[in-house]
Amino acid sequence: MEINPKNINKKILLVEDDPVISMTEEIILKKNGYQVITADTGEKALELVNSNNNIDLILMDINLGEGIDGTETASIILDKYDLPIVFLSSHTEKEIVDKTEGITSYGYIVKNTGETVLIASIKMAFRLYEAKLREKEKEKSLIESENKFRTLVDKAGQMLFLHDLNGNIIDVNQEAITQTGYSRKELLNMNVSDIDPDAEKRQDDKNI
Repeated sequence: MEINPKNINKKILLVEDDPVISMTEEIILKKNGYQVITADTGEKALELVNSNNNIDLILMDINLGEGIDGTETASIILDKYDLPIVFLSSHTEKEIVDKTEGITSYGYIVKNTGETVLIASIKMAFRLYEAKLREKEKEKSLIESENKFRTLVDKAGQMLFLHDLNGNIIDVNQEAITQTGYSRKELLNMNVSDIDPDAEKRQDDKNI
């Protein structure tokens, strides 16, 4: 199989307590171009995540023997880091699957379903995670644009009111608050005619 060059710089943390399964999955992942580090307990997985800031994805077994299980480990990791986690399990029972509910994850893979399913699930997890990052970046850009607009409006040096078609005020700048003597909350419950009694008449004149 030809290694996908896009995978070469992606590092996967494989958390699996069964040495045979861990070795098999590690071979598959490396064959497909991924870098792999392994942990056989939840505690070791936490140590590796805390000491490696370049892990791109975690394959997390749910049952890890003694100590904390995979769902607990995942919850602790996600409290500190934004990482895509894909759960692994040899079980399909509802009570096992339910243990992952409420935990942000990017897939649930049943063990021994084969290389094709494993790699396809990982690729899908990366796509979903990258889509999430793009959405977060859009939201960040929107907030930055809104903040820049707010700064410009507040430095306008004159009262500015944003209102709907009925004259109900939906936003104001700081100058409007200062000159009217009303708080922002009070102004947002007012109509422009409350501030400027002639505003409604002028609007009616425009509509004639």
